[in-house]
Amino acid sequence: MKTNQLPPVLRAVADSTRLKILLMLEAKPRTVGEIVDFFDLSQPTITRHLQTLASAGLVKRSRKGQNVYYELAVEMVRMMCSDLVACFPCCCVSAIPQSGEPMRVLTIEKRRPKGKAKKKSRQEKTE
Repeated sequence: MKTNQLPPVLRAVADSTRLKILLMLEAKPRTVGEIVDFFDLSQPTITRHLQTLASAGLVKRSRKGQNVYYELAVEMVRMMCSDLVACFPCCCVSAIPQSGEPMRVLTIEKRRPKGKAKKKSRQEKTE
């Protein structure tokens, strides 16, 4: 599956730089400048990464004076992690928030490109 076919939340965390940004924001809210200082990337590149994370709902943005601060959207990250783990029966985790109603951030569907039939196994071919 290509990353452009993934749900926005998974697309957002599919990049190592964005994962590192999320880890930085776990400690405390930070300005773009603080984040840029950590990476060997330009300010526009970091801003694009932050926009991707914000669009997925994983970070919140707030303005204080002339500075724009980004902080981790803790509940959204928590739900994303729970939903991802819940996709695997071996993990035996249910993602049920305090309201008691399951909330899904991720829906992973198996898709087959149009016009492509399921490949036959070797056993099916020989029969």
